[in-house]
Amino acid sequence: MNAHVTAAARAQLLAAIVRDRAQGHPEATALRTIATNLTRAAGILRKAADSDRVPEEADQALWRARMTAARAETGIPAAVIDYVSALAIGYAPDLPDLLPADPEHVRRENELRARFLDLSRHLDCRDEEVANAVLVALIRLHSDYDRLADDVALHGRADQLPTTYRPNEGTRTAVHLPGHLTVFDGGLILAELAVPFAITPGGIWQLIKTAQPTRDTAAAFTDGLSAELAAA
Repeated sequence: MNAHVTAAARAQLLAAIVRDRAQGHPEATALRTIATNLTRAAGILRKAADSDRVPEEADQALWRARMTAARAETGIPAAVIDYVSALAIGYAPDLPDLLPADPEHVRRENELRARFLDLSRHLDCRDEEVANAVLVALIRLHSDYDRLADDVALHGRADQLPTTYRPNEGTRTAVHLPGHLTVFDGGLILAELAVPFAITPGGIWQLIKTAQPTRDTAAAFTDGLSAELAAA
């Protein structure tokens, strides 16, 4: 089947899914706008079956559908629109690497990526019911992935740069990385703490204030202070 014809069929299926979701939805107008643009793109692509180029009108309709999905709380991830244009431009949608620091987020990302790879194998099925079910599942998957991306943005990435905390008073400072906090007192490490990935800045300031040195750290601090006094 010609790529434009396949893209048109996929756009038509997606339009029907989106239109069904508009019933009683608070963003019904936005959903109907997405469905209308998908239907328009499907008609244009079908007429261009003998062409190897994407008609500008179809490209604009898909762009409008994507922008509407991105701006409104429709429950339709903008990335899902790319499953229509992918057939015409040869670019297959993918899941961006989130690089989460939290092991629980790593597990969730791996599970979602496995689901994505499995669903992608069935997307071109000629059985319309199967293709429709796959599109519905991809909408859910990309929604889950967007929520995970928000969680990772809140809790930290594995490649995140450390955040330094310097109180206005006292000699204690700290360096925070997702899941870990190092508290310093002067030039010595006071404590190495495992902290929740969802810890707030307020929680970090509290730990800086209340952190107690380990026995070895306390001894090192005393020895270091004694050496400085002796040198003075």
